[in-house]
Amino acid sequence: MIRKNRIVIGLCVTVAATLCAVAYAEKDEKECPLSAVVQAAVKALFPNAVIEKCKMKEEEIKMYEVKVKDGNQVSEIKLADDGMVAEVETSETLATVPTAVAQALKAQGADVSKIKKGVEYAQLKLVKLDTPITTYEAKVGKGEEKIEIKVAADGKIIKQETKKKEGNKEKDGDDKDNDDND
Repeated sequence: MIRKNRIVIGLCVTVAATLCAVAYAEKDEKECPLSAVVQAAVKALFPNAVIEKCKMKEEEIKMYEVKVKDGNQVSEIKLADDGMVAEVETSETLATVPTAVAQALKAQGADVSKIKKGVEYAQLKLVKLDTPITTYEAKVGKGEEKIEIKVAADGKIIKQETKKKEGNKEKDGDDKDNDDND
């Protein structure tokens, strides 16, 4: 009888610990239903898109990350709880970016594997920007090096980070940061 009680108590403690761990893990990042205001902001940006996924992150302020698909184009939107759009990210190709951006990326003499266009509508404490800031991020490969480049719409390289591959791990290399606002 005592042995059965110990087993039952042990199982109860295990279940309680598991539930606490799951609740703690979900604390910062929750699956979310979108409020009407946030849904309206997403639909204003992408009227024909279907919301595929969204997460709410609680940091200093509530932020939603919404993934939408409009035809073949997948986009990610970051919004505040009041519907203010903070950032929109879309995938691009060398053919769809501005000529200055394409030239800056090609000048690296490497294969461009991925380009993301980020348009910021608000920064830091969600201060609405009068003029959105558009940047492009690309991952390029040069031999054993992997380079992450951030380019402004006018072709100016804002940030460049080099990572060297060592076995299965990447090692950070030299960073070139040309952004005065970081």
